[in-house]
Amino acid sequence: MAGMAGFSREVAKRIFAEELKNSNYSFRDGEDQHQYAPSYLLTPTGAKCNRVFIVGTLTEKDDIGSDTEYWRGRVVDPTGSILIYAGQYQPEAAQILASMDAPSYVAVVGKPNLYRTDDGNIIISLRAESISRVDENTRNQWIIDTARRTLERLDTLKNASPIPASGEFTTADNVPASSASSTPAQDADRALQHYHTDIGHFREMVLRALTSLRAELVRSDEISESIASKSAIAQGAKKAAAAAPAAAEEMPTSRKSKPKKSEPFNAWPQSEDEDEVETINIGKKS
Repeated sequence: MAGMAGFSREVAKRIFAEELKNSNYSFRDGEDQHQYAPSYLLTPTGAKCNRVFIVGTLTEKDDIGSDTEYWRGRVVDPTGSILIYAGQYQPEAAQILASMDAPSYVAVVGKPNLYRTDDGNIIISLRAESISRVDENTRNQWIIDTARRTLERLDTLKNASPIPASGEFTTADNVPASSASSTPAQDADRALQHYHTDIGHFREMVLRALTSLRAELVRSDEISESIASKSAIAQGAKKAAAAAPAAAEEMPTSRKSKPKKSEPFNAWPQSEDEDEVETINIGKKS
């Protein structure tokens, strides 16, 4: 298509659900505002998103279509939840979402969509391009990677210099960008101008996400150790039961001896290799 010449597929940005839900600034890039120019969402920490990559737990799904299937799902990460949609224009994503059970770990790549309600509020969701089932390790790694990227943007935001707001500035869609290709520093300036971002608030968001992940890993480790301990005890009991008849046969039957007091039971040998959950440390870049 001629009008799409020069536009390439955008990289999907890792964004926590809470930050997405606090975003309300979208625009088309380029001075001519061509109909095929890519549209972007600018988040409070300065992420310029044409596409978003989120991994979390699919907690619910519904077919809300009337004539045709139109699926809606809710994906939850440690900071909150975001709604995803897939219909006839995203047939593969819709088919996968329809076949999934909730709860399940899912990875979603989609385009952010803003909807203004009658009372002026803006609701954000993702129009899913692809959906796939993932495992817990993939979800955990996404949390760590997203936390790192968010902290990097917050560091850039600390040095931002917002342009004084003018009376013509709006908070709705179609706010033009200053250039066709902005830098992270320029995106940070624009985000600070629009949102007056509370850097401390979003640092706390990252900390909550990592703390939640660490708590899950600790619980998982404790459950694994408990299962391993019960298995070892069961194996030991089986061995003891198998050895009991042989020991009884070796005892003389002609003499009756006074039963001895039972000796104290020694604990089963502990494994030398005990798993430990490493503390997650994401330091600032120097």
